[in-house]
Amino acid sequence: MASSLLLRLKRILAHYRAGGFTRVLKHLFDYGCVHNWVLWLVDIKIFGLVGASETKTLQPLTGYTFGFATESDLNAILTSVPVADRNHLEKLFRKFFHEGYRCVIVLFDNQVAGYLWAFTGEYVITADDYRRCNLSVRLPSGAVFIGNAYVVPAHRGHGLYRRMSLYLMWHCPPGACFYASISELNAPSLAVNHKLGFKELATVRFIGVFSHALLYMRENAAHRWRSFGTHRPNMELDGMRLRTVLQDSSCSTPSYFPPAAALRWPRALMRMRQERRKTSAVGRPILSKSPPKSAQL
Repeated sequence: MASSLLLRLKRILAHYRAGGFTRVLKHLFDYGCVHNWVLWLVDIKIFGLVGASETKTLQPLTGYTFGFATESDLNAILTSVPVADRNHLEKLFRKFFHEGYRCVIVLFDNQVAGYLWAFTGEYVITADDYRRCNLSVRLPSGAVFIGNAYVVPAHRGHGLYRRMSLYLMWHCPPGACFYASISELNAPSLAVNHKLGFKELATVRFIGVFSHALLYMRENAAHRWRSFGTHRPNMELDGMRLRTVLQDSSCSTPSYFPPAAALRWPRALMRMRQERRKTSAVGRPILSKSPPKSAQL
C-alpha cells in the first residue's frame, strides 16, 4: 500500500515538473475518468502521417521477432496482459479479428512482449475503455489507424512500440496515411510518435459531469474549442485534415459544422446567461412613476 502511494506521488511530482499545477489537475481529472468520478476531464490528441515514417533500417534487437498475429495467437496475446483485463480483451480482440483488422506482435523467447493493432475503414476513440466516451472516426480508403497497443513492462525501454509501428508501415502500400490518438499526459508515446514523423491534427476533450459525457474538439491551428455537448458528430479523416460532419434531420445530406459557430468553454455558459438577462431586461415592462394624487374634496 505504501509503495503504491509513493508511486502515485512520484507521478504527480513528475507531472508538476512537466507542466505545473495545471498539468497536475489534468492528471487528477484523467484519473477520475478511470474511476468514474462525478467530475473528470480527458484530452486526447489525434496525429497524422502520410507515407512510411523512416526509410533507414533500425538495428535489430537480439532475441525479438516481429510478425502479424492470427486469431490462433489470441491466447498467447492475452497472457501478456494483466489478469484483470483478459476477459474483456478476449471479447474485444476476437471481435477485431472477425472484422479483419491486423495485429502486429513482437515475440521474445516464444512469448508475446507487445502488440499493436491496425484499423481500417473506421476507428473508435475512447477515453474510458468503450463505456461512454466513444467517438467514431471514418478513415479514407487505404488509411490505417494505429491503436490499442501494449508493451509488457519488463520489455519497455527497447523501442518496441516504435519498431512495431515501422513494421506495420513497411507492410502497407506506399503513400498510405497513418493516424494515431494518444492521451495528452502520455509523454513517452507522444515523444515516440513525434520521432516517427506524426503531426498533430486536433485535440478531443471529454468532460464528465455526473452521468453526462460532454465532447469538445479543437483543431491544431485553432484557438477555440468546438462544443458538441452530449452529441457525437460524424468525424472524417481526409489526409491531414479532420472533418466534422453533422447529420441534419431535415435533409438527407450531411452538413458541415461551421467554424464560426464554435463555442468557448466555459465562457459559453456565461454568455448565455448574459443574453438571457438582456432579453429579460428588454422585455420587462418599465414601471412609470406613480400618478399624482387627486386633490381631496
